[in-house]
Amino acid sequence: MPELPEVEIAARNLRAWTLGRRVLSAGAEEKARRIFRPGRPRAFTAALAGRSVGEVRRIGKQLLIRLEGGKAPLGLLSHLGMTGKWLRRERGEAPPSHSRAQLELDDGTTLHYRDPRLFGRLRLVPGADFDAVPELAALGPDPLDDGIDAGWLASAFARRRVPVKVALLDQKLLPGVGNIQASEALFRARLDPRRRADALTRAEVKRLAEAVRASIEETIAREAGPEPHYVEEPGSENPFLVYGRAGERCPRCRREKIARAVQAQRSTFFCPRCQR
Repeated sequence: MPELPEVEIAARNLRAWTLGRRVLSAGAEEKARRIFRPGRPRAFTAALAGRSVGEVRRIGKQLLIRLEGGKAPLGLLSHLGMTGKWLRRERGEAPPSHSRAQLELDDGTTLHYRDPRLFGRLRLVPGADFDAVPELAALGPDPLDDGIDAGWLASAFARRRVPVKVALLDQKLLPGVGNIQASEALFRARLDPRRRADALTRAEVKRLAEAVRASIEETIAREAGPEPHYVEEPGSENPFLVYGRAGERCPRCRREKIARAVQAQRSTFFCPRCQR
């Protein structure tokens, strides 16, 4: 599942692929109309054709693409959902499977939005006024671009009587941090994911903030490339320390086996010996 690191890689790729480029035509799969909610596939194709791609930003797990041209700029909000990704194909290359939307650029390449499970979203934002989108306005400071203020995070945790793993998934606190990065960061910080957020000391929160940032940066460095692979995809290797490794020996203590727990209907992976 794409989290902040994978979406950051997508943003960097889109910047490189679209710099100074114009959209000659756009395509959308009619049966994938849920992706284009609240709009329609035909509105998507009509609105993008002829526009030039401007700024590409990322906030949390959201991609914000600004398109110039016409009477006013247009925004495209792209959320990758569970299986979405942006891919580029040269002229004459076969399209990837499950291509739900296509942008033909003036350099002869085509960008494909691939999404097998249809949980992603491509939403048009009039005037590129992303600040008016409620789901964006609700997000907290971005952990990568804005950094993590450990003191602010400790104060936020002090008001939350939930397990720290659940608190980490709150996009109002750390947008972009999902199930994978939360498990990995807690392991790095040696913190038990079942502990209550309001019980952590400021020193422990500082350690956790550093671990979140380190895990994100390491994942970006490892996975960067034009064809990202998600750990849940068939045939993909698992590069993570504890995520998805229930029953395996802890890579740190080598004595205890990685355990799996369900928190907020999501799997958490941790070492019962190392994480306190």
